[in-house]
Amino acid sequence: MSKSIKHLLIALLIISVAIAYVAAKGFLPQWMGFHLPSDAGDETADLIAENQTLKQVIVELNEQIRRLKKALVGRSVQFAMLQQEIDAPRPSNGLPSLSSLKNMDNELFLNQQIYRALLAEKKRWVAYQQSQYKDILETTLEPVIVESQYLIFQNEASREKFREIESILSLHRQLIRDVRVFHDEIQFRKKQIQGGSDYDLYDLKLELQPFARESAIADALQQALSAVGAGIYQQEASQALERLMGVFVAPIEALTAWLADPDDASEPGPYNYNFYIVFGKKLINYADHLARQTYIPLAPSALGELDYFSRRIGQSLTALNEAGGRANIDPDLLDVQALE
Repeated sequence: MSKSIKHLLIALLIISVAIAYVAAKGFLPQWMGFHLPSDAGDETADLIAENQTLKQVIVELNEQIRRLKKALVGRSVQFAMLQQEIDAPRPSNGLPSLSSLKNMDNELFLNQQIYRALLAEKKRWVAYQQSQYKDILETTLEPVIVESQYLIFQNEASREKFREIESILSLHRQLIRDVRVFHDEIQFRKKQIQGGSDYDLYDLKLELQPFARESAIADALQQALSAVGAGIYQQEASQALERLMGVFVAPIEALTAWLADPDDASEPGPYNYNFYIVFGKKLINYADHLARQTYIPLAPSALGELDYFSRRIGQSLTALNEAGGRANIDPDLLDVQALE
């Protein structure tokens, strides 16, 4: 056999081996997959599904961590300022010296330091109030309150000093919580208007079922009262107050008009007036509390608005009481004894 033929056979052999190798590399995985047991394929599918579930759990945990970090920032600011006031040297905090704190000089040193910290907290929130809470509407920051019921005092007059500070900070907390809700309602209204919808403040509350509707209106009235007192969104708050107050007392006015002249007015339908005993009195007390308080500064126009609201609600409840006294109302609709 000649050398050329030998070389040709060797070349063909090499090419055949190469083709066989490539074919084996291409089809071997498929062959292996085809011959894998069925339970191994099911296990792979389960692992893929579990992996997707774990990815979603990771996303949710990251979102929760983000929310917790946001809340932690607000709380950290509160406690950092309280700790700063506790640790600061007495002369540097600008508050009255220890000797000027009557009824406090015989108390525990910790109580004295907490009292100083609460005075600083009061000063800070009065400053926030004077700037109309604008810097904290979008945060979770609220007043830090150390309740006197958890402290031991040597003198009861010292406890009264703590209670006074508690009342101031509690009022600030109530105001800022109400104002935040009112702020959210205004932002919702803006979105509705931008979307082409006609929406007046608290429209959704007026669409609720009876009693739930009145309860929601009472909450909205308190929020508007707080906004008036804080001096935030004064125009919107006054408009909401006037509208909701009219809706709130409308059933009483309709009943009073019918009792005054039954032939000249349509008879009011069934209505549970008992909720006025709870919500009406609560709103009057809250308005009076804001109007008569001297702890924190109110907006210049707040006193007139609060006084007008209190008097109008009070007159409506008086009319309701008189209507009940005439024995012309179904006892199931009105608790005359409780009104009196």
